[in-house]
Amino acid sequence: MAQALAGFRPARRTPAEPVPLARALHRVPAAPVTAPHALPGFARSTVDGYAVRAADTYGVSEGLPGYLQVTGAVLMGAEPAVTVGPGAAVAIPTGGVLPPGADAVVMVEFTQQVMPGTIEVVRPVQNIDHIGLPLESRP
Repeated sequence: MAQALAGFRPARRTPAEPVPLARALHRVPAAPVTAPHALPGFARSTVDGYAVRAADTYGVSEGLPGYLQVTGAVLMGAEPAVTVGPGAAVAIPTGGVLPPGADAVVMVEFTQQVMPGTIEVVRPVQNIDHIGLPLESRP
């Protein structure tokens, strides 16, 4: 251990120097790296599933499932073209932009299509990253 730590003596460290991003690979930052703005800049799903209003899933379980109408889908990389209203669900991929009206995402594993356009929900969950999570901007 002492031999390994000897390699980290300050005398052997190179001084900090600015380099273009293309040459920064395998280098260690000399200072914290900051984002100019919050990342992501939108609320997004952390799982494949259905964007819903959380209130529509409160109290659901395998013994007492909830039923929601599927009213559309969010496409990856696109702004949602649909709004989530009461009793509605919108299919959403991992990383998809949360559509207006939704405040939760139910994992696809906790749903089942019971008839075309209707899903059964057996577990309430959140599964979203809010704006700025996991990376917040720093001055």
